[in-house]
Amino acid sequence: MVRDKRRFGKTANNYKLEDIWADSEEISGTIQKMETNYPTLKKKIFVITEGPYDYEFYSRFFSVDICEIRFANSKKNVISILNKINENMPNKASDSIIGIVDRDFSFFTNNCEQKMESEKDPSFFIENLFMTDTHDIETMIISEDLIKKILDYYKTRTAGGSFQRSMLSAVRQKDILTQLVESCRLLGLSLYVNEKYGLNMTFKHINCKKKNAFLEFTDTSDIRFDEEKFLSLIYKRNTDKFDKFKTALSAELSGDTDYFSHPMQICRGHDLICVLLADINANYPQISGEKVRSRDLERLFRNFYDRNEFFRTELFKKIKKWADDNKEDIREPLFRNSEKKLREYSYS
Repeated sequence: MVRDKRRFGKTANNYKLEDIWADSEEISGTIQKMETNYPTLKKKIFVITEGPYDYEFYSRFFSVDICEIRFANSKKNVISILNKINENMPNKASDSIIGIVDRDFSFFTNNCEQKMESEKDPSFFIENLFMTDTHDIETMIISEDLIKKILDYYKTRTAGGSFQRSMLSAVRQKDILTQLVESCRLLGLSLYVNEKYGLNMTFKHINCKKKNAFLEFTDTSDIRFDEEKFLSLIYKRNTDKFDKFKTALSAELSGDTDYFSHPMQICRGHDLICVLLADINANYPQISGEKVRSRDLERLFRNFYDRNEFFRTELFKKIKKWADDNKEDIREPLFRNSEKKLREYSYS
């Protein structure tokens, strides 16, 4: 079997990405060997995630003795791998591999959570595919308490600005998470409209990788969103499609679906973090003199997340039920926790 010719590097945790790359042929071959030659290894479960950061996050919860976690580099690839293995090994694969993907906008597009969009079949069913409770990992884990932990962390590393921050606290009348949502929800809806109406617009310039584009429509003094500036930013890269976009956006806003009543479904977690990043770099100047980077802030969110909260998610409960139904021979817990806590969180 020849691997895809890809260029791999190392992550911040110093493991080679090549070692955790999900390859359908390799995984199906391993499952075949487990089933025929090594029956004692039938307990092993492959967990396929979207990317390396997803790999890092889910590695905190799954047992390394039971699970082999890999990443496929996109949601589409996760689905493709599961489909290939399920088709080639229909009687063996379903209890040896699962996939975990971001929900994205499927909360609004599908009533049945296991129905995923596909160019060939928009309603196909994948029994061993699971989705985050909300839009993505970041929206699933974010909370006001977690944001406070993050800000406290950067506060201890600031070069000053305490008076400025105290003044901001007096000016800001809403909690930070609410302000982050208000700065990102129209962007989320715009992305959904683009997807739903097939407008093929570009939004790639609205990010915070090198330059934080969110500063162009968000005031860091009170995290106030400027809709006019936001729409102007979209217009710059989509002049020929903007009129159709505005018409479609207005239609969705005036329709029956109240998108903004489900903020963690319509917002992307990365966008929420970009707005918070702008606030941190403006109001929490670091002693090092360097700007906080988005990837470092994202990793901090995942590291500071209380792992016990994961065991209260619907994602955990559904995977736990799948394991109970399909892996009765597993005596060790599927997740890194005691059986007592697993039972406690499963039914709470």
